[in-house]
Amino acid sequence: MKIIKIIIAAIALFFALILCVITPWALVGVLVVLVGLFAWRRPVTAVKKPFLFVLLGPIISFILAMIFFQPASETMQQVQEAKNEKIEERDAESEKKAAALEEKEKELAEKEQELADKEAAALETEKEIVKEEASVAEETSKLVSAKVLSVTDGDTIKVDLNGKEESVRLILVDTPETKHPQLGKQPLGDEASAFTTEQLSGKEIQIEPGVEERDRYGRLLAYIYVGDKMFNKTLIEKGLARVAVYPPNTEYLDELETAQATAKEQGIGIWEVENYATEDGYDAAAYEPEPEPEPVVVAEPEPEPAPEPEPVVEEPVAQVESFQNCTALRAVYPDGVPAGHPAYASKHDRDGDDYACEN
Repeated sequence: MKIIKIIIAAIALFFALILCVITPWALVGVLVVLVGLFAWRRPVTAVKKPFLFVLLGPIISFILAMIFFQPASETMQQVQEAKNEKIEERDAESEKKAAALEEKEKELAEKEQELADKEAAALETEKEIVKEEASVAEETSKLVSAKVLSVTDGDTIKVDLNGKEESVRLILVDTPETKHPQLGKQPLGDEASAFTTEQLSGKEIQIEPGVEERDRYGRLLAYIYVGDKMFNKTLIEKGLARVAVYPPNTEYLDELETAQATAKEQGIGIWEVENYATEDGYDAAAYEPEPEPEPVVVAEPEPEPAPEPEPVVEEPVAQVESFQNCTALRAVYPDGVPAGHPAYASKHDRDGDDYACEN
């Protein structure tokens, strides 16, 4: 009988311990079993029926397990949720740090790119400066210093160049004549000559010879600079000269044509009177007043017809070719024509050398 009780007590204790896995409150039942076993081993105690405690212990553990089983499950769920929240917070923090790191890396990359762009721009600017300085140096190397001795007319001067007197004809410009043997004095010729005299007479200037340095008269063909200003362009801007093209000296043609377009639009100087400045020179007839209309004459009665005269044999007339301007003439005769040629006309011989529309 004693052995059976021992077995029952062991089973009760084991059952109570198993229930402790479900909830810690089951330890109360384990404690009751242990009290019963202690009282059972020592009969002299206050407990009257100790074995009843042994049997009551697992029952108490079972009841407590049933009572606290659901809350324990919920607690585990809460614990799990808390863990999940912490994991989510940790992940969110990691993502935030990663985003911040990515943003910093992006900002750093942008700053590096900006710095690289600035360095590239600075390098490009430096190259442009070097190129410009080289260009200026090259242009400066072309310039020759001279002193103006006298002014022939608006576009021709005499200078002292390295101790030698030189006649200089300004490139790409043509002012009205003042001393031409055939054309005589043209309107605004004196004004152009006076302006050139005022601006250049006795001054130190810089001369830039053209690609073709001399014309057929031996004059030096050049661009004239007073300070850093091209005087050829100044004449065009003031409306005192027109652009005259004689290849190959066309280096600054675009610049001077732009200045001429502005002066023409403003209607100043040679552009005040329409059709005065032409492609081939200047037409003084544009300044002449229009002829008055001829008076109307009442026709008188026709006289009796006279007897027909003896037929006269007409001598052959020399053939004459007529061209509107030098452009049209050069299209047929590229090198121009001399006096006596059927296409020769004095209006095309602007310089009066008996050779019309020469290059």
